[in-house]
Amino acid sequence: MLRVGATVLMALAIGIGGASSAETKRQEVVDIWPGQAPGTSDWSGPEFRQPITLPGVGTFEMVTNVTTPTLTVYRPAPGKANGSAVIICPGGSFQILAWDMEGTEVAQWLADRGVTAFVLKYRVRGAGSPPPTPQGRPDVAAFDKHLPNFRPGWDIATADGRQAVRFLRTNAARFEIAPDRIGMMGFSAGAMTTMSVAMSDDPAIRPDFVASIYGAADDVAPPSDAPPLFIAAAQDDMAVPVAKSLMLFSRWNAADRPAELHVYERGGHGFGMRRHETTVDGWPAAFELWLKTHGWIGTGAVSN
Repeated sequence: MLRVGATVLMALAIGIGGASSAETKRQEVVDIWPGQAPGTSDWSGPEFRQPITLPGVGTFEMVTNVTTPTLTVYRPAPGKANGSAVIICPGGSFQILAWDMEGTEVAQWLADRGVTAFVLKYRVRGAGSPPPTPQGRPDVAAFDKHLPNFRPGWDIATADGRQAVRFLRTNAARFEIAPDRIGMMGFSAGAMTTMSVAMSDDPAIRPDFVASIYGAADDVAPPSDAPPLFIAAAQDDMAVPVAKSLMLFSRWNAADRPAELHVYERGGHGFGMRRHETTVDGWPAAFELWLKTHGWIGTGAVSN
């Protein structure tokens, strides 16, 4: 989610919560950098998390003050892995991570379908006020005006995203995945991170397929061999203009690269994979079919 609410800022200010959770104890967690992650040596303070409830979004677990980026591994049931992998980038204005709603819940959904999923805990910190965002349904000009405020955090997240792809390709055998079947998907700020990684000039750090969920990207042409792209967004998004998804599709289409776009009338911003009793509830099924069509998951995968 791109917009951080006042409730979140209060939690950041008082520092409620700790870095431990039952979820991280159950799952394998691996560091992606061989030493200290570059560019944030001056960051300090403990990582912490806490439940947050936002209007129109619901309750989710917030994680912030991340200084050590990691991947949390969700493996399919024994005998079900198909060799595909997906790195998941939660959103949160580059200040927090919507850890469960846009991370672990998505990872479990993918693991149920034979995909080894990796939730990327990229570096974020919530000190200070959030970068201002437009009120009401934003247009592209208003949104773009505020993008420079996000750039420092965006660049750090992109560095972690690229390193995550590099790490998995190097360690593919360890996780029983194919190095040429590594995808990445993100939500809001996580989708912006995903698309920056997808735009990399170096194919070695570029995912094999990507998904942008209510996200945006820099206004540049994709590489000539850009990966297949899946896009989902809602027309009534009040944080990221739905036009950003249309523009992203148009750039992939102009480059003659595979792309699929799903725009739903109602769903707002931050719909994740939870049910909202609107047509946006159908996007996971569309995403599953897209994955099957490209061969990233098999026909024997679990369906709702």
